[in-house]
Amino acid sequence: MKLYLADRCYCITEFKRSCTNLTDDVPEERSSTATTDNITAVRLMIETAKRMTYQQIRTSLGINMGQLHKIFYKYLPVVKLCTRWIPYNFTNAQKLWRINWCREMM
Repeated sequence: MKLYLADRCYCITEFKRSCTNLTDDVPEERSSTATTDNITAVRLMIETAKRMTYQQIRTSLGINMGQLHKIFYKYLPVVKLCTRWIPYNFTNAQKLWRINWCREMM
């Protein structure tokens, strides 16, 4: 078990209060907000409603903007372009389709 700075301060405070056994009293670690549930929920939201805003996603999940930013740029390879969510890692098939489409439009 890792002891973080907050845990160490807690232990020092308890020993100053004459508490000698702290094995059961150490606070539990904080869980990460960017859980797989949140990542899956965000993925479903942007796939079903392409025009969702950051604010709508953030308020519906109840997470802060930093965690939402982390989910988008670390776990989901998408960026917001104009008003739509666009993947920034295209497969070779997607690249070929876009090239062919552009040639047809010329």
